[in-house]
Amino acid sequence: MSPAGRAGPYPTYGSTGPAGPTTGFVEVADRVFVARYKQWDVNVGLVLGRDGAVVIDTRASDVQGSQVLDDVRRLARDIEVRHVVNTHVHFDHTFGNAAFDTATVHAHDNVGRTLEADAERIKGLFRADPGDGPELGYTARDAADVLATAVRGPDRTFCSHATIDLGDRVVTMAYAGRGHTDGDVAVHVPDTDALFLGDLIEESAHPSFGIDSWPLEWADTLASHLVEASDRSVVVPGHGRPVDGRFVARQRDDIAAVAAVIRERRLGGGSLEDALHEPDSRLPYPLDHLGSAIRRGWEQFSPPTP
Repeated sequence: MSPAGRAGPYPTYGSTGPAGPTTGFVEVADRVFVARYKQWDVNVGLVLGRDGAVVIDTRASDVQGSQVLDDVRRLARDIEVRHVVNTHVHFDHTFGNAAFDTATVHAHDNVGRTLEADAERIKGLFRADPGDGPELGYTARDAADVLATAVRGPDRTFCSHATIDLGDRVVTMAYAGRGHTDGDVAVHVPDTDALFLGDLIEESAHPSFGIDSWPLEWADTLASHLVEASDRSVVVPGHGRPVDGRFVARQRDDIAAVAAVIRERRLGGGSLEDALHEPDSRLPYPLDHLGSAIRRGWEQFSPPTP
């Protein structure tokens, strides 16, 4: 894996076998679709309404965003994509915005605040080692496309809630707190009980505790979003197959267990080095996956700078 793959805000995503990426959009609820693409095993959502369509996340470059737009047009030739929603700031969900030049891009306030800096960070990693990442489904050509993309930020941002009116249905966006990043939003289609949670939930890998995650707050954020989910809900993760409310609840509990161990070790007065290497049967994920989570938790317990 290239340094971009190691240091980026994402884990090694799932396989490209029968349960892996598909071709084009698949309907998961009434006029609600998901396409799963092999590069970074990322999901893109599509909601159709009388007055246009909403695309949820746009992939990792303007080239990939254009491929999404082509897939939308093959599915619904006469429907215009009027809106794009970015579930969070990371490049594999936002760099394709540039392809949707006639759409309004929506995101949380913190995405608008941090997108430019995060884009430069990830481009710096790719410049240092464009490489390729077969385990992440991308090639050197894909990395070059990432570097060549002129990043487009959101046109409209919101603090807690916002709504998109598609004429015969609405799409709602909600922010419930920090988790995978400080700007993760849930996208809900109330008339179908379909919910997009971005990288707050992952099905094809463990949750991604990156360098901008908030492991001590993540479980509470998911608990708030679970109000909108049930066993019958279709919940679309940022990466992997659609799941249901029970899956979300289990992953919330696993993330809460990670937070509990971090708090215990930090408040117990031990060293960060010991915390990074000491096994614990309560941890649901391997220790080598939790380095960033432990470091981030340690930082959050540090005394404030005078």
